[in-house]
Order: sequence, then C-alpha cells, then structure tokens
Amino acid sequence: MEKTQNLRALLTEYTRTRELEPKMLEQKVFAIWKKQFGVPFGKKTVPVSFSDGVLKIYTEYPTHKNELSFLTPGIITHLNAELGQAVLTDLRVELRPIQEATAHPHHTKDDPTNSQTPNTPRTDPTPEELDEIEQAVAGVTDTELKTSLRQLFITQSKEKP
Repeated sequence: MEKTQNLRALLTEYTRTRELEPKMLEQKVFAIWKKQFGVPFGKKTVPVSFSDGVLKIYTEYPTHKNELSFLTPGIITHLNAELGQAVLTDLRVELRPIQEATAHPHHTKDDPTNSQTPNTPRTDPTPEELDEIEQAVAGVTDTELKTSLRQLFITQSKEKP
C-alpha cells in the first residue's frame, strides 16, 4: 500500500509541475467516453476535445448526432459521476468524418502548448526527462495505462517551450 501511495504522490507532483492536469482530465474523459459509450455508438463517434467543461464529439451520422443531443443531460450526469466531480457542463456533437478527429491533435484550452505556432520546433525529450518519465510510470501495473501515461508525458515534454 505504501508503494501505491508513493506512486500516487509522485504522479500527482509530476503532473502538477508539468501543468499536465488539464490534459490528464481530458484523457480520462476520453477513456470513460470510449468505455461507456463506445458500445452503443460503436466506432461511429469519437471525442476530439475537452475544454472549459465542454466535450466535443465528432460523428459521421446525423442519427447519432440527434440521439446524443437528446441524451446530453444524462450523458453529462453520467460522465461527471464517473469522474467523481462536476467538470463536464456541455456536450457538443458535430457532423464530421471520423478521420478528421485523428488528423487533428486534441487540445484543452488551458493547455500551455496551444500557444505554439506551427513553425515552433519540437524537440525530443532529454535523457533526463525520459528517465524521470520512466520513474513516474514504473509502479503502474496496468499496461495500457502505463503506455498511455508514458506517451502523454513524452508528448508533453516534446511540446514544452
């Protein structure tokens, strides 16, 4: 139990000092969406952004858009219950090809990397940053979560100014 508490403290400190909390929340919302709503809607909907309490979803099907719009209050309540806090305030569904969602990176408004210009060079993480990331995820036993966290931390370290 002590190792779990130490890992939690380490991850909390890491995300706080790197200003990753908005991105972590976004990823959590996306994961819950896929788990809870991926079954009834299949791969016909995809979350694309979460900012200021608004979750944006793309779908290619007008019937899915209508159904999601009708179910929005219940979806918001359910997602907030899963998150354990009332952070989601609205759900916006847009008719767009699903491929567009994968072509554009996910953003949160509070994400400091959003201010970068397209010409800003991206640098690979330093060996020290990679070691720090590996230490941060070392105690995570869930392989999928560990991989997601590692990728998130690496991406964020690349996008630092």
